[in-house]
Amino acid sequence: MLINFFEQWFAKMKISEFKIPKRYIIVTMVFIGYANMFYLHSNLGMAVVEMTSVKNINLQNGTIDKRADFNWSSHQKGIILSSFSYGRLFSPIGGLLAGKFGGSTIYSIGILVTSLVTFFTPVFLNIHFNVFVITNVILGAFEAFSYASVTQIFSRWAPPDERAKFVSFSVVGANLGSGISFIISGWILSFSNWEALFYISGAASFAWYWIWIFVVKNDPSEDNRMNEQEKNFIKETINCDYNNEKIAYPWKKILTCMPFWVACLIKFSIGSYQTITYLYVPQYLKDTNNIDIKKIGFISMIPQICAVISAPLSGLIGDYIRSHKLLSITNIHKLFMSIGTFSSVLGLMSLVLWSNLTAAIVALSVIQFCGTFTITSVLILFLDFTPKYASFLNSVANVFYTGSLILTPILFGFIVTSQSLYQWNICFVTLSCECLIIGILYLIFGSGEQRSWANYNPKKKDPIEQSKEENS
Repeated sequence: MLINFFEQWFAKMKISEFKIPKRYIIVTMVFIGYANMFYLHSNLGMAVVEMTSVKNINLQNGTIDKRADFNWSSHQKGIILSSFSYGRLFSPIGGLLAGKFGGSTIYSIGILVTSLVTFFTPVFLNIHFNVFVITNVILGAFEAFSYASVTQIFSRWAPPDERAKFVSFSVVGANLGSGISFIISGWILSFSNWEALFYISGAASFAWYWIWIFVVKNDPSEDNRMNEQEKNFIKETINCDYNNEKIAYPWKKILTCMPFWVACLIKFSIGSYQTITYLYVPQYLKDTNNIDIKKIGFISMIPQICAVISAPLSGLIGDYIRSHKLLSITNIHKLFMSIGTFSSVLGLMSLVLWSNLTAAIVALSVIQFCGTFTITSVLILFLDFTPKYASFLNSVANVFYTGSLILTPILFGFIVTSQSLYQWNICFVTLSCECLIIGILYLIFGSGEQRSWANYNPKKKDPIEQSKEENS
């Protein structure tokens, strides 16, 4: 009954009369959804700090006792913060489900579960430490389902000449969510306790779930509030009849598709240099430049600001090149992949050659700015060359990305055992070699041309074009 009420209410609003293309509303919803998911993930770090901080406790006898809510060791803190990443290893399951049941359906389920888990986190904490860790794994798994389903949504809603803008705009939402998380979480903790942080963010995410299920549909054919002209436009441009056929995966062709595997390596590379910029910049600046910890937070934001600027710029440039046919689809991807991977090589080697503060900030900013071109490209790549299976293949690639997020800190922890510039340089040289090798492999084996076996309607394509694509 509640669903019918909201359906009727949204119908009376007559959103289509505002003359805003529904696909733009969809990408805006994805943008906000990304911000919401990254906020839920990022506020955990703030909450852990508050939960383990020593506070003054007024006892009934009038004395003051100093103690923390949870006396976790550094090892236990590491388990908590890494457990989320282990959950993301389940991403391929989300990709399969999104392909079978629809991207919007799986995305909404992901939002629902993460909002409920977040809201009841204080309850799980009071049961047992291991219960809290398990719920973090669940949180990571269902957020991974949501990430995977976004690719499926774009495969049904995003025309080819607008994919770069859509994807890059979504990436900005992810950066925004991470950025505002520290501000909002700090504000909540300033007037309340850490439990309120989970209650408020969980409730807000639950409200977002209801908005999503009434606005976003799996594909245009299910949306009764958009005009037929836009429906036909999207249908023709992405070559899809929305016939809801059962997807049968051609496993042999997938497993032998070299462009797919080099794209997975690109995802692994992205995880490596993002680990540096998101997790290790503060520690590196403190070890090598002895900067006051209060200043490090502001300095560390500079590379993130560069990423926010670069994300929409990369989308506009990509769509312009594509719509004006200045380069082939494959060469566009190779160009953008090269910008990110090879600039990372230069940036990491700059950190080795020059260890002063100015050089470090410039190098890290270049890595973030140029790396966004690669992130935008790899997210679009699966929509281009395997649209029918884009959600699943992207989710498999996300396993490589998550693997990098897990392995890179282990590498750094093994090498960097003291405040030694030499040890940091070993890490940077190792990662620069990784980026260089992966970048070269993509230049050799990478492709963006659509596979004939991965198109929604292969009969519509010219047989000569299919032959060319298979040989590319």
